[in-house]
Amino acid sequence: MTSPNTTTSTAAGSFASPHGPLRRLAARRPLTVFLTLGLGVGYGSAAVWGLAYHGVIPGGGLAAAVHIAPDELAGALTLLPLISAAVYVTWAAGGREGILALFRRAFRWRVHAAWWLVVLLGLPTLTVGLAVLAGDHLQPVDATSVIVDQLILLAVNFVLINLWEETAWTGVVQTRLEERHNWAVAAALTAIPFAAAHLPLQFFLGQSVTLGSLAAAFGLYLVLGLLVRPMFAVYRRATGDSLLLVGLLHSVVNRTANDNGVTAALLTGEARQLTVLVAVIILTAVTMIVVRARLTRSYGAQLAGAAQRPESPET
Repeated sequence: MTSPNTTTSTAAGSFASPHGPLRRLAARRPLTVFLTLGLGVGYGSAAVWGLAYHGVIPGGGLAAAVHIAPDELAGALTLLPLISAAVYVTWAAGGREGILALFRRAFRWRVHAAWWLVVLLGLPTLTVGLAVLAGDHLQPVDATSVIVDQLILLAVNFVLINLWEETAWTGVVQTRLEERHNWAVAAALTAIPFAAAHLPLQFFLGQSVTLGSLAAAFGLYLVLGLLVRPMFAVYRRATGDSLLLVGLLHSVVNRTANDNGVTAALLTGEARQLTVLVAVIILTAVTMIVVRARLTRSYGAQLAGAAQRPESPET
């Protein structure tokens, strides 16, 4: 196996040697450059917005002007450098063909309908069922209104954030780490920078921030990452490398867990806050059993080869 900081793409070996020291470095050490550029520029962008938000420099009204929450704007400002860095290192290592392969994976929709249903309905259904068993109660709601509202929020989250987030984290970081490690180790390693990327959000939640609160937040994000990143890795394998469905699953996780999400709309009680985590574990475990043949190194190599071809069969 090769290092995750080297490319195994056949396209990478077919185009001329990269020019420029940064491109050469990115071709040799793509993950190092991705994390340095993505997190470095992302933190810098969030810091500038933080100074404006807290009145140190002009521009504090930007979030209100574009009608989004301050932490959501911070998230967008940290995401843009991450996806830009992902595209850059992909180009440096694989050239134009590498970028085309990455975006084919990001928009791969030809997946068996059963996986679409599981991704959309599996986690919220399981969470609600477990929460009711744990003592929460279903409350009367206008079902049509809840469904429409949640689908709109899901679509916005998916199109603007989660598709691109998983193109970077699953499509670049986890995929490259799987060149050296098994899928579970790769997912656990990805959880560390994934948690770090979310830390700037803490400065926009209207509460005091200390080193202790940042450490606690990092610990919480890390635990969440250690739960969801293996699930995303399993579903990447299950769906035949569809980053589109992995991004959609990320949006479903958010819409299931958030305080304005589907389970909060359907349930009264506090059990759902724990059962969503249990549901993630159960859904991951069951899917692992169903697709266990796809969790091997050999299948990972097969996916890597398929990514270079313009068309992949429905999975």
